[in-house]
Amino acid sequence: MAVKFTPAQRAYIRKKSKYREPDIAELDDELNIVPFLDIVINLIMFLLMTISTAAFFHQVDSSLPQLGHGGAKGAEQETPLNLSVTITREGIALTGSNGKILPGCREFTTTGRVVTIPNKADGSFDWDGLTACAEVIKDTFKDEKKVTVSADPQIAYQSVIDAMDALRRKDQKELFPEVLISAGVR
Repeated sequence: MAVKFTPAQRAYIRKKSKYREPDIAELDDELNIVPFLDIVINLIMFLLMTISTAAFFHQVDSSLPQLGHGGAKGAEQETPLNLSVTITREGIALTGSNGKILPGCREFTTTGRVVTIPNKADGSFDWDGLTACAEVIKDTFKDEKKVTVSADPQIAYQSVIDAMDALRRKDQKELFPEVLISAGVR
């Protein structure tokens, strides 16, 4: 059985079911940022891949050897010291291009295992002894400025820093200002 509506009811239903444009206040004002995020993620991935490949390349400073003008054959060239300091459990070993530096820091040897500056009686490193030894070496090799510091793997990082401080200067006197750090190789 069909329901009979009055003309007022039918007008009311037509009015309510008629399509109308939504008001601006009723519109959803959120932006769809999914496409934007897709682009950003793709750019980030591209940049990460570019940076990771560029990280494998690094700059190596180098210089060409100087042209010689044929000096005298008997002229003796002064070899650089190439001072290297190695921190071990037994103490501090100093080596140069002439060999291992003996205790007292005035003579070199090429044989045997030499600890130039042994540890103190309490087992701590003798940083004052290292500074004094660096001062003796600096008096002999006045033009040297570089020193390479390395340590055995079990040596604390603070000991490497203390060695660098001991080698750089004594009071106001500059000893070896250009300190290089090397991996400990035994």
